[in-house]
Amino acid sequence: MSCIGTAGHVDHGKSTLVTTLTGIDPDRLAEEKARGMTIDLGFAWLTLPSGREASIVDVPGHESFIKNMLAGVGGIDVALLVVAADEGVMPQTDEHLAILDLLCVRSGVVALTKCDLVEADWLEMVREEVSERLRPTTLAGAPLLPCSALTRAGVHELLAALDAALDAAPIRRDLGRPRLPIDRVFTITGFGTVVTGTLQDGSLRLGQEIEILPGGPRGRIRGLQTHKQSVEEGRPGGRLAVNLAGVTRSEIHRGDVLALPGRQRSTTALDVRLEVLAGAPRPVRHNTALDLYLGAAEVSARVVLLERGELRPGESGWAQLRLARPLVAVRGDRFIVRVPSPSVTIGGGVIVEPWARRHRARDAAVLARLEVLARGEPEEVVLAALRSEPATTKGRVPTAGKAGRAAGYGGRESGEIERATGLPAEEVAAALGALTARAMVIQISGRAYAATEWQRLGADGTRLLAEYHRQYPLRAGMPREEWRARLGLGPRAVGDVVAALVASGALAEVIGSGRGSYLKLPAFEARLSDAQERAVAAMLERFRREPFAPPTRSEVEEALGAEVTAALIEQGMLVKLTDAIVLERAAYDEAVRRIVHHVRTHGTLTVAEARDVLGTTRKYMLALFEHLDQRHITARQGDDRVLGPQASAADELASQS
Repeated sequence: MSCIGTAGHVDHGKSTLVTTLTGIDPDRLAEEKARGMTIDLGFAWLTLPSGREASIVDVPGHESFIKNMLAGVGGIDVALLVVAADEGVMPQTDEHLAILDLLCVRSGVVALTKCDLVEADWLEMVREEVSERLRPTTLAGAPLLPCSALTRAGVHELLAALDAALDAAPIRRDLGRPRLPIDRVFTITGFGTVVTGTLQDGSLRLGQEIEILPGGPRGRIRGLQTHKQSVEEGRPGGRLAVNLAGVTRSEIHRGDVLALPGRQRSTTALDVRLEVLAGAPRPVRHNTALDLYLGAAEVSARVVLLERGELRPGESGWAQLRLARPLVAVRGDRFIVRVPSPSVTIGGGVIVEPWARRHRARDAAVLARLEVLARGEPEEVVLAALRSEPATTKGRVPTAGKAGRAAGYGGRESGEIERATGLPAEEVAAALGALTARAMVIQISGRAYAATEWQRLGADGTRLLAEYHRQYPLRAGMPREEWRARLGLGPRAVGDVVAALVASGALAEVIGSGRGSYLKLPAFEARLSDAQERAVAAMLERFRREPFAPPTRSEVEEALGAEVTAALIEQGMLVKLTDAIVLERAAYDEAVRRIVHHVRTHGTLTVAEARDVLGTTRKYMLALFEHLDQRHITARQGDDRVLGPQASAADELASQS
């Protein structure tokens, strides 16, 4: 399925021509019919001489409604530029043509309407004028066909030219990740919410679960229509009306995107190649506020220029667009930017990185990476997508907080790479295979890393542990979760990363006595000094003399120091019941064994009874019960304790200690 979009100045006969070609009046609104002027997008369809069906999006030509024009022109395959023969090129002719050029619409036909109103020599002059205007654009060489909607002169030739233009247009590929930029939302009594748009990048089928982005609700496809005919499946490139179940009209807006759950994601920053129109009224300067038009969406954006302080009319350069609100974008999408006031089209370009990080201006590495992304060779693009831009200072270990979270190491699953690059799954798989064979990519349990990023991850991870060991020489290692957070690794990736680094001998993992585990360098061992060893031995002897009423943690810290105390807890020699109470490991295991045995024998246990069982005081018993309740070894019922679901496992473990 393909889509034709009109373009041209107001009153040049776009809607009348569409009606003549299709038999459908694209003006839907009562105000449009009363004023005789298109205000919003209109839709029609026709069967071309070859027998194929094509959709038509009719756009308003008045400068006041250019925003509505932009909402419909982004998904077209062929442009039908309409120029009235009795007027020739007018302001919106030029602006619409510039927009088509910025959107890289390379296939089109020019209809010289109202040819019945002019003499042959005038018509020839208009033809030459239009041809001259087309020469520097993507529509250079497009056929110029005189026609009349009134007399139907030239209509057959126009239909044949549109057929040929569609043959020349790029074929829409099914990439398996459909998205429908929503250009219209309405309700139908008895059916509910309906959205329309031009389908891209994949197919939609009846019954599928969908989500509305950015940040919108999920629902289900209740019905699909193309050209007012119900279909089981919508194909890329076609106009589609989708009847949704589970989503209300108020939850959707023009510019939102309908997609399959998890296949697309929104962004608030785009790396782009920005082109400024040669006829732009002024340059685009760093930090300029512009309105961005992408698909059917309109959003305010601030332009961060990455190469120099301004782009003059006719120039292009690398930039980042920081958005006022999220939208959905894919690498390779074309966009338009306009000055907000007075509203005028100033440029456009192509997206090369949909989920951009903040960059330093004039950073050679950043600019080189963007050049690679722009070239489009699959292996280069995939490798560039896997190469992140470290946010840390050169030579320093990542630290907790923003820098650590932003560091990243490029590891991505195949689906993430497909979304980031815009490449189909088979091209991503082939590129990963070739890059892996050349040792340029490392694949770890379904995630791919650029080899340079994997090496950097290993170096940063071990350097982070070395620094931790220097700072805390008595601790068994760094908690794995802290290591993950400070490196900026995702929760899903850390397990596979740790396993691979352990297997390579870069680090070792220590299973903690409590929750979680610790990471350390393989050669590292926490060691006490001789004086500390003697002090610890003396303290543990005190614990053994009164196993169930030992010194408090503050007393231990006063004698040994906070770091030694923390090391004893971490190594499992002491068990922390509360912030104030600790037990020696053997005493703790014996307490668990006695309590579980008593409850198993008698059914319940009170604090007073437990105090007698252990020969301790109420203070220690309350702390112990609180700890056992948290571990589900016991459970409270009123004033009694009964066995919890973990009692048997804890009892068995205590008996083996």
